[in-house]
Amino acid sequence: MECTLLADNTALTDRYLLSESGFSAYIRDGDARVLFDTGFSGVFLDNARRMDIEPAEATHVVFSHGHLDHTWGLQALLPELGNETTEGTGHRPPVFLSHPGAYLPRRRPGNSEIGTLYSADILARFGTVQLAKEPVWITDRLVFLGEIPRVHAWEAFAPNAEVTLRDGTTAPDHLTDDSALAYQSDAGLVIISGCSHSGIANIIDHARGVCSDDRIRSVIGGLHLMHADQERIEQTARFLAKLNLESLHACHCTGFAALHTFSRTLPLKETGTGLKTVW
Repeated sequence: MECTLLADNTALTDRYLLSESGFSAYIRDGDARVLFDTGFSGVFLDNARRMDIEPAEATHVVFSHGHLDHTWGLQALLPELGNETTEGTGHRPPVFLSHPGAYLPRRRPGNSEIGTLYSADILARFGTVQLAKEPVWITDRLVFLGEIPRVHAWEAFAPNAEVTLRDGTTAPDHLTDDSALAYQSDAGLVIISGCSHSGIANIIDHARGVCSDDRIRSVIGGLHLMHADQERIEQTARFLAKLNLESLHACHCTGFAALHTFSRTLPLKETGTGLKTVW
C-alpha cells in the first residue's frame, strides 16, 4: 500500500507544493485507487498532478466525515469526473463511500455552513454512493472502519455546531459520521485518519477489533487536538506510547501543543503535503 498526502496544513520542505487548512490523501493498494477526503479546495488536485497522480482515476472516493475542510474539494473533482461530454474522454465512475451522516447539513453559531456542499443524490450522478455504518473492506487489506464506538471517556468533546437531521430537526453535532481507514500490513495496522473527531484511541481500538490484529504499526493524519487541554494531550501520548509505533505522522488538526508533546516520547515524523509512505 502506498499513501501520498495531497493536501495538508503544511507542505514538506523543498517539495514546492501547496498547503491549506484541509486534508486529502491518495492510496494505492493493488488495483484500488482511493481518494481519501478532498480538502477544502482544488489544492489537492493541483498537488496531485505535480506528483503525477490523477485523482479522477480513483476507484473509491472515501470521506472521513462531512466537514468543509475534507469535502469541499468536490467542487474541483466533480467537473473532472464529468468531463466526458467536453473532452471526449471519461473516467470510470468511482464509489463514494462514507458514513450515512456525512452528507447532513451542518452549521456553527452565526449561521456558518461547515457541512458537505453536495448531497448523496448529486454524487450518485457521478458514481455509486455507498453509505455504511459498518466496516467496509475496500481491498483484502484496506478497510473503511464505519461508525467508531466512543469507549474512552477522556476523548469525549462538547459539540460546537448543529446538524440538521433527515426529519428536518436540528441537534448538537457529535460527528458520529467521523471514521478512518486501516491497512493490514504484514507488520501491523496502519491507521489513516482525516480528523479523529471520534478520538484516535477509539479509532485504534475499533480497528484492532475489525482487523483482528492488536499490532499498530503507524498512524497517519489529523488527531484533532488543536483545542484540547494538556491533560487530554498527555493521555493521548501515553496511549500511543504503549503501541510501540514505528512512526507517527500527525498533521492537519493535531495542533502545535500536541505535536510538541508527542515529539518528546513518540516517533513523530515530519508530515505535510507531498509525504509518501509505502507499507
